[in-house]
Amino acid sequence: MLSAKGCAVDFPMGQSCCGLPVQMMGERNASETVAKNNLIAFDTGGCDHIVTLCASCASHLKHSYSRVLRNYPELAGKVERFTQKIIDFSSFVRNVLCISEADLNKSGEGVCYHSPCHLCRGMGVTEEPRALIGMAANYKTAEEEDVCCGFGGSYSVKFPEVASQVLERKMANLEATGTSSMVTDCPGCVIQLRGGQEKRGKKLKVEHMAELIARQLK
Repeated sequence: MLSAKGCAVDFPMGQSCCGLPVQMMGERNASETVAKNNLIAFDTGGCDHIVTLCASCASHLKHSYSRVLRNYPELAGKVERFTQKIIDFSSFVRNVLCISEADLNKSGEGVCYHSPCHLCRGMGVTEEPRALIGMAANYKTAEEEDVCCGFGGSYSVKFPEVASQVLERKMANLEATGTSSMVTDCPGCVIQLRGGQEKRGKKLKVEHMAELIARQLK
């Protein structure tokens, strides 16, 4: 989709995980190592933007690297250049590529939305995803769109009973919209929501925002 809109897309092979999982586990040395490796991987690319499809990755890369690498003042310049380029997919497509209704074949399909925690609260992004859905499909609002789906990385593994209750409420709210599909901006949320659908024996399609926009792109 990005290539179709004239973007020169590169994927630096030296990159790895953003480091959020090990940071949350208290593995400070590993977190620092991962951050340093990613700085090196992207420092030689000469890119204008660093786009990520994961809200949690975006929030950690943009807001946490300066803290993770605070004991390395010699890297301060690289960290600043790196973090300024981080942007989530929906914001990039809407605000940088300026995708509009003229670029999309709007379908009559009803689509509801789950707002990932790290996108709406971590990145402060709320309007862009909803605008994109409205241009690509028939956007149906759900109750508590910005409430957690219960995934939370390892949270759903450590506290399955609580996570299951949170997911159950989320699925009920999304299904109440009467739509045929739902979208979100986080792969982790996609996994959680798809699992919830399978467990409930429902047929509500769950996909990432990029899949919806790419499919409806003229």
